[in-house]
Amino acid sequence: MKLYFDKRPFSWEADYTIYEETGHPAYQVVAAPEEKENVIRLFNQNGVELGRVRCRKTIFGKWKFSIWQDENQIGTVEKYSSHGVARYELKCYRWRLFGNIMAYEYDIYDGKYMVMHAGNEDNAFPGKFVIDTSYSNNEQPALLVALAMEAANSTLPPRK
Repeated sequence: MKLYFDKRPFSWEADYTIYEETGHPAYQVVAAPEEKENVIRLFNQNGVELGRVRCRKTIFGKWKFSIWQDENQIGTVEKYSSHGVARYELKCYRWRLFGNIMAYEYDIYDGKYMVMHAGNEDNAFPGKFVIDTSYSNNEQPALLVALAMEAANSTLPPRK
């Protein structure tokens, strides 16, 4: 299924809705800085929490985003800088990340099989961003990984 956003799919300042191909709302994303960590929560349209991304700074100064689904940690995304170049390390299942994360054009593979494509859909839907999970049946984990990747690209808010 293709999921669409009206803007880049992450903002620490506002909640937003993720839409299906048909234009119907599919998910709600709520981001909030909390006392000990910053948290992004993913809800279905019935208000049930499906997963979350927790953001913490490690002792070495790297940002680490842990991905949780059904109260179980399923993976992490770490962002670090080396010689002025941002690098990302994805540890979720056996998935591998390829593409330009900063430009929001990347793919995630499980071995030789594509799990997800994230990118800008200027041709079909101008100004919209898409996460295409029609390649696998891992829609919610892939969406949580995409939220973690986009949060890693954003400027983190100060904690309360």
